Amino acid sequence: MNNTIKNVLIAIIAVLAIALIGKSLLDRKDPAIDPATGMAAKGPLAESGLRFDGYYGQRIGDLIYLIRFFPEGRVVTVNGTKDVEKDLPAYLVRETRGNPGLGLHNVPVSLVGDSLVFVTHPEKGEIEYRGVVVSGSMVRFVRHSHITGTRQLMEYVFHPDGSEPSQQDGAEVVEPS
Repeated sequence: MNNTIKNVLIAIIAVLAIALIGKSLLDRKDPAIDPATGMAAKGPLAESGLRFDGYYGQRIGDLIYLIRFFPEGRVVTVNGTKDVEKDLPAYLVRETRGNPGLGLHNVPVSLVGDSLVFVTHPEKGEIEYRGVVVSGSMVRFVRHSHITGTRQLMEYVFHPDGSEPSQQDGAEVVEPS
């Protein structure tokens, strides 16, 4: 009987240990993100003022432009229409391989002074983004298409994870210089 009690206690301890380890794995947060602010705790973009606990979005008519920054110096962009709007945020993950034909890119972003700079490569050329963090809830870019020569002033509004893109319209076309 004494052996049976020992075996039962060992089994209970083993189950509790497994449950504790499983819980710690499920509760794991990205160590590069400060949970209080959603900002990077370390990485090349840590001091940029960007948030990493969601994405930034811009709507122009029926077109939707979403971007998500990662503390290690990457940005994922995706474009779409309001017909696929609810599906777009799912593409904004570190592991995105990109698909230029679909307007999906995962590229490095540089912090040059207080400016953010990155370039995407659609099928027929490149689009350059140069901008600044306006606040914790907005980034502003001049989006220069080297394909068409147009420049647009784009204001991307922050959306925390789990939220929907805004219904807000707007972008300003800036004449090429």
